[in-house]
Amino acid sequence: MQTEGREELCARLCLLTRACWNDGLPAPLSRPVFWRMAHTGSVSGLVLREVPEVKDAMYARMQRLLSRACSVYSLIEDYERRGYCALLPGDEGWPQALCALGGQMPPFLFMKGKASPVDVPRYAVAGSRDIRADTLRAARRIGQRIAGEGAVLVTGGARGVDFAAQVGALEAGGQAVIVPAKAESDVLASVGTESAMAAGKLVLLYDSLPDEPFSAARALLRNHTVYAMGNAAIVVAAREGVGGSWHGASDCLRGGWSPVLVCRDDRNRDMAGNLALLGLGARMLEENRPLGAQLTGV
Repeated sequence: MQTEGREELCARLCLLTRACWNDGLPAPLSRPVFWRMAHTGSVSGLVLREVPEVKDAMYARMQRLLSRACSVYSLIEDYERRGYCALLPGDEGWPQALCALGGQMPPFLFMKGKASPVDVPRYAVAGSRDIRADTLRAARRIGQRIAGEGAVLVTGGARGVDFAAQVGALEAGGQAVIVPAKAESDVLASVGTESAMAAGKLVLLYDSLPDEPFSAARALLRNHTVYAMGNAAIVVAAREGVGGSWHGASDCLRGGWSPVLVCRDDRNRDMAGNLALLGLGARMLEENRPLGAQLTGV
């Protein structure tokens, strides 16, 4: 990353994260607030500019958050030494599909691993963590199916549906992108994950700090990134009205980020919420028809 890009990244980490934190600092900005400040021109990299629509209190808040820039700059260099590549919107390799998120678009990404070509189809797979054995098998088959069609799997890297789909894709010779909501050390603790990365089959893509611990808020934002990344999102198992898979899918349908396909098995209680998603505009996943063909005309 060039010096100018590193300065912009440093500013975004200062304003949006708890990198190199101390308790005397104000709360970081939310993504919508950051994008609003950026669009007014009041913040550009580490430079603050006065504009009429931004109040003095916001300037004071941003100035205090930017005060730790030197420490955050060193953190960026540490991530680079560990093999991470930082991306900003507009950079080559930035997933353009994320622009559909608007004010919730990640202001930066940290990527580790070899990215697939941009013209290769990607399919996001999501579902509950605590599921039955037959649901795990269904998720694994979907991962195998995605790999068999020459596409890339995108998941959140959680236990349950995410990890089963990841295993299926990798054992079928495919590639996967994980967008985790937990620290890198926890992701790499999963069996086979580190070896898949070494083989060039797995990419870590963080829309937050790679060492940041899990939180529910972080998981929700990560779900938005996962759903938006794919040519389509496939929901294997969701509980109606609750949980990250449900909220991610319903937000995706409302926002029009990508088509949502859902599995159906009336005998499987893990999939009960999937039927409700059909009423919100999701489509049934067809077992024996290529995924690309199912999306034609969507």
